[in-house]
Amino acid sequence: MLKKFLPGPLKYLLAVFYVATKCFLRGMPIKEIRLNLAGTLPPIGSDKIVHGGKVKLLHLREKFGDTWKKFNVAYFVSSGLPFAPSIWIKIYRWFGIKVVWNQNGTAYKAWAGNKADEINSLMKPMHGADYVIYQTEFTKRCSDKFLGKFQGPSEVLINPVDTKKFVPPTVPLSLEPFIVIMSGHHFESKERLRVSLEAMRELRKKGEKTKLIIIGNTQELPNEEWIEVVGKFNQEDAPALYHKAHVMLHLKILDPCPTFVLEALSCGLPVVGLMNGGMPELVGNRAGILIPAVEDFEQFRYPTPVQVANALLETKNNLQEFSKNARNQTLKFDKEIWLKRHEEIFNKLLK
Repeated sequence: MLKKFLPGPLKYLLAVFYVATKCFLRGMPIKEIRLNLAGTLPPIGSDKIVHGGKVKLLHLREKFGDTWKKFNVAYFVSSGLPFAPSIWIKIYRWFGIKVVWNQNGTAYKAWAGNKADEINSLMKPMHGADYVIYQTEFTKRCSDKFLGKFQGPSEVLINPVDTKKFVPPTVPLSLEPFIVIMSGHHFESKERLRVSLEAMRELRKKGEKTKLIIIGNTQELPNEEWIEVVGKFNQEDAPALYHKAHVMLHLKILDPCPTFVLEALSCGLPVVGLMNGGMPELVGNRAGILIPAVEDFEQFRYPTPVQVANALLETKNNLQEFSKNARNQTLKFDKEIWLKRHEEIFNKLLK
């Protein structure tokens, strides 16, 4: 906690000392994969909730461990970086440690305003890595546009989902009420929440019995009986939460690769979202309905509540087929496939 009160130059000196000492004391590396996650995950057994881009690190740790002893590969995720990642990468490479960078989303004017360049500059140490993994084709396009094209080896590898853990419910839900679930985390604007709520009201005007579950929302919400708010939850509780709904609604604009969308699909929940960002790569054209939306980095453009309501209603009317397709869609994103490819990358770098 003290580091937040230290002057900038001293923080960087401490980072140099810390990383260099860790590398010096790690011992002689071995030929087998020994992974280091740059201290970004809480200790095993911690009750701290891991979410967003860091969830994939849990899969890596389960498979390859996370150690400061004899490690030979370091792994960074752009949405969960340690302080001064450029220092970490330079020192790691000086000690002969291979560096893999997983690139998530980038900043742009519509949501970051004048801070977009500042935020993107924090991710430019990517160019010092030995290998870069982009979580979607959309992510790669954005990275090339806002961070500059990476000159080394790279590939697109969509985020993983544990399809053995995230499974459809054994007993299907009754269609009354029709239950929609959405994430309230990190709303990029109040407009997204307004459109989502108005879409549900449109369904109710049509005589549909509906309920909306909002995960983790911290904004003021109308006090209406059909709205339920769920607070923080961990990965162990997530499948049961998805089993409470029929459809996931996700209207975040230009979302690179939302993990909870993959988890919902794996549980058999079709997704209603937008035809931009990484969503077309995740949902495809059979696992839900994506509403046409332009790729505009300058301003947000939401669909109308009526468009969203119609998409939800169409999904409901074809729920069984959409649900089956949602589950099948995620089988190609299974974590074992993702981990196997990482093993191949790590071994190739260590040759």
